[in-house]
Amino acid sequence: IPHLMDRWFRAPYTNYTDAITERAGDVLNEWEVFWELSKRLGYPLPLAGGDTPMDERPSDDAIIDLAYAGSRMPMDEVRANRRVVHPDKAMIVSAADPTCTAKFTVAPDDIVAELGEVHVEGDSAVALGVDPSLYPFRLVSRRLKHVLNSYGSSLSVLGAKGTSNSAYMNPQDMLDHHLVEGDLIEIFSPRASVHGLVEAAPDVRRGVISMAHSWGGSSLTDEKVRDIGSPTSRLVSVDKGYDRINGMVVQSAIPVRIAIAEHINH
Repeated sequence: IPHLMDRWFRAPYTNYTDAITERAGDVLNEWEVFWELSKRLGYPLPLAGGDTPMDERPSDDAIIDLAYAGSRMPMDEVRANRRVVHPDKAMIVSAADPTCTAKFTVAPDDIVAELGEVHVEGDSAVALGVDPSLYPFRLVSRRLKHVLNSYGSSLSVLGAKGTSNSAYMNPQDMLDHHLVEGDLIEIFSPRASVHGLVEAAPDVRRGVISMAHSWGGSSLTDEKVRDIGSPTSRLVSVDKGYDRINGMVVQSAIPVRIAIAEHINH
């Protein structure tokens, strides 16, 4: 079931695979955590197909049936149609109802005011309270073709295509900093630093470094950067620049500077 991700695919399709291994130890499905909480609170979980049974733990299939009740294709059909593309199920947007004149409120007044503040700030470095000139690059996230973040990199076929989340840079920026592909750089934010292997990407704007996230390990150093990548989350400041309502921190366009750690030809 391409839950939440179906909009990314070229055509609607169905695929369903039963579990092939038994769970080990105290491993739980995500839904079981909420079911256990609901049971302790004395309230059932309300799903599209009705409340979950609370007298005994339902099966995975029972939960899926309740969660997807009323969907455009019943779960029984999904289970029966494995690896099938359904062009007739494509979503089509209908014309607007000419009799409907209602409009959404763009945002609450305080949000509009905050957006005005952000517009004046103009830069994530200002939001973090640092001098933008000390951090001339902005680190943004990136998707890789062969894996989802780092998911799949442990598979031999996918791992052969890449074992690290390279630091993609504009070729002109590389030239200005005397870098070639394969060089190792250290990337500093106001909070910490990570290492990255340089790769050229003409589609990356000048002044930007693009790296995939969710790589690396729990170590605070990056000796294995060529084998497992490095965690860009280390660069995120959690005590400055966060949103005053929901606490969200600056996770993109992170102000950074770079230094050469190792030239590939040395």
